[in-house]
Amino acid sequence: MTSPPHEPADAAPAAPTPGEAIEASVFSFLQHRIRDVMFVLEVLPSGRYRFVYVNAAFEAATGIPPAAVVGKFVEEVIPPESIDLVRENYRRALDSGASVHWDEISEYPTGRKVGEVTVTPAPAPDGLGRLLIGTVHDITERHQAQARLAELEERSRLALEASGSGSFDWHAAGDRVFVSEKCRQLLGFASDSYELETLRLPRLVHPDELPLALGTLARLRAGVDDTFSLELRMRHLYGHWIWLRCQGRALRNGDGRLERVFGACSDITRAKEAEDAMERASLVFAHSSDAIAISDSAGCIVMVNPGFTRMRGYERDEIIGQTGEVYDAGMERDGRHEALRLQALRTGHAQGEVWSRHKDGHPIAEQRSLTAVRVADGAVRHYIEIASDITKAKKDEERLWRHANYDSLTGLPNRHLFLDRLRQAIRNTHRGEHPAFSLLYIDLDQFKEVNDTLGHPVGDQLLKEAAQRLLRCTRETDTVSRIGGDEFTVLLVDLDSLDNEDPHVIERVAHGIIEAMSQPFQIEGETLHVSASIGVTHFPADGGDADSLLKHADQAMYAAKHLGRNRFAYFSPAMQARAQERRRTSDELRQAVARGELQMHYQPIVELATGRIVKAEALLRWRHPERGWVSPVEFIPLAEETGLIFDIGEWVFRTAVSDAARWRGEGCEIQVSINVSPLQIAKGGASFARCMEFLASQRLPRHAIVIEVTEGTLLQHDRNVEERLRELEERGLALALDDFGTGYSSLSYLQQYRFEFLKIDRAFVGNMQTDSRQLALCRTIIAMAHTLGMRVISEGIGDEQAAELLRHAGCDYGQGFYFHQPMPAAPFEQLLRARDLPPALH
Repeated sequence: MTSPPHEPADAAPAAPTPGEAIEASVFSFLQHRIRDVMFVLEVLPSGRYRFVYVNAAFEAATGIPPAAVVGKFVEEVIPPESIDLVRENYRRALDSGASVHWDEISEYPTGRKVGEVTVTPAPAPDGLGRLLIGTVHDITERHQAQARLAELEERSRLALEASGSGSFDWHAAGDRVFVSEKCRQLLGFASDSYELETLRLPRLVHPDELPLALGTLARLRAGVDDTFSLELRMRHLYGHWIWLRCQGRALRNGDGRLERVFGACSDITRAKEAEDAMERASLVFAHSSDAIAISDSAGCIVMVNPGFTRMRGYERDEIIGQTGEVYDAGMERDGRHEALRLQALRTGHAQGEVWSRHKDGHPIAEQRSLTAVRVADGAVRHYIEIASDITKAKKDEERLWRHANYDSLTGLPNRHLFLDRLRQAIRNTHRGEHPAFSLLYIDLDQFKEVNDTLGHPVGDQLLKEAAQRLLRCTRETDTVSRIGGDEFTVLLVDLDSLDNEDPHVIERVAHGIIEAMSQPFQIEGETLHVSASIGVTHFPADGGDADSLLKHADQAMYAAKHLGRNRFAYFSPAMQARAQERRRTSDELRQAVARGELQMHYQPIVELATGRIVKAEALLRWRHPERGWVSPVEFIPLAEETGLIFDIGEWVFRTAVSDAARWRGEGCEIQVSINVSPLQIAKGGASFARCMEFLASQRLPRHAIVIEVTEGTLLQHDRNVEERLRELEERGLALALDDFGTGYSSLSYLQQYRFEFLKIDRAFVGNMQTDSRQLALCRTIIAMAHTLGMRVISEGIGDEQAAELLRHAGCDYGQGFYFHQPMPAAPFEQLLRARDLPPALH
């Protein structure tokens, strides 16, 4: 009769030491809270790799669930563009036996990911294969680290819950095994006893652990061992594998023969999973680029990772036992560190941007999260601090913000920031924070001449000094901005906080700026004189939005310039009407070119000694279909502002050259003068080149065409101007200096360029009388020109007396209404034919 089985008391696993418990808890927590992706690869023959584990962060980072990854080969998961780099680094890690790090950029369903990847080779748990354990630090998703840590903490806690133990008792006499109820539950057994033949080990034990189990049993039977302890996987009745820790001893009779083997088995499946998880968490902890510090409930640091040392400069022995005050003290005046601690204490977790200090003293901007880990009774056991260094990102952000909002030369707010503050002032006015405000639009007079004559470095220094003078003329509450070139704005808000008894506060500010700018500038040994023209607008009277207000202030500034500069002017509706009229005229001029509304007229130029027509000046005219003839004084400046001057100038040149070529082909020799805008000379580019090609195609004799330029063209001191004027000479065109005496009249221009003609402006000719100062000036100009080898053309001759006085003064040619008015090409051609008829036919 078989005796009842003896069921020993359940064997409990050995209790961990306090240090092991802390480490297990911490690593378990970190495994599920670290935001880095973690994966484990099985290394297969022929250089293939298969996923055996990925953490939850893998799906968060890639959008691919773990179930779709585990068991797959790497080429089935990793994007094709990254697979060669990945395999190469896997081989490096396996060949070297050390960790390999690299940066990897891949496209996943969640988007483009940039990761800092680390793989470390490790032996498989059975010692028969190799694994690659990897982590990926997602640079773009640092804020998700704490969420993954929370998940890792929960999984580790469940994995580490103690499992129950069952007992077994094998009797050699009957070759029968008796199992306890708990053991039956663990393995799904139906009965409480079995013959050993029934419980065949090859059927129950996992193949990987079968040699260990058979070897243990053989040593017990042979008397080599009397006790045993082993961990192995066994098949559950339902077919799945569970990990068991089996411990026991052998009982022998007097002659040493084996009689019984009894012991206990406990389910350590979860513990095994937790152990694997802790091992992975330990790797993550060691290889994370974030600084991780674990402190006790009092805030004293008990553990740091290598990332902490890299980021903060403190070695482990220097920081253990210290508090965060070592690197936090004095870095936050608004109490952010304390706020984070209090929030973590209250809610369990807190995160935010804070500043700390490196061991060497330099500040560190960081994204920090703080988690309070509590025990069963709710008391805080540990604090886990995870920090990412964002110093470079913060500096880049600040640099980009400053670059986007401040002028690099003067340090003043730029146009972008000015408009932002202007719109904010409008909103504040609507909210009633101040009743109104004013805008001053400032342009420096004569700045272009300084820039062109002395160079941009001097001009830049002048702008910087002008900015400082503006700041001295305004208050800290006002906004002084440079919105481009030599244009500044001043936003005057809180006007009611100024001297309320002075009704002209805006005038006082404007006069102060004008006075400050009129003072000489001492720059690089030069004494420079500029002035300021200021346009003034008020909100809301002069515009309901920022664009309108700024546009109207600009119009008022131009009105101040037209009034003589060095003054200020207020915006008025009349200015707006004139501006609208200019825009309308500009649009119509653009259409006039396409519609053929432009015409070329010619004004004859006579030889004063003979009265014969020998030259003509080509003059552009615009016949508007509704307004009639539009003055060139009105539309030429618009053409220069809008850039139409290049198309119009090219049309004028082609038309005048074509007419001159046709007249010469018909036997009428005439020299035609063409006015050229300074812009055409300085910036004509392709248009200038096309004009020269067309001129060459007409095969005109040298000096058949005269190019008239003004002194304003020469004032630019532009190399392009010099080169193109010389090119005109080389191509056989004569040069005439127009409007001489009205500008700077620098004799250096006459010496530098080979002008064939010098034209006296009509301002010296009108109402000319005998022995007048006008006549004396004309005689001087004529004598000087003849001495330099130039011939003189006098414009604006309106009567016979002026013509005779100029002829006696030695003037070569005359032009004006006294001789002929400008006329279209056809009447002028008839006039030329009549000129060339024999005297009897006139």
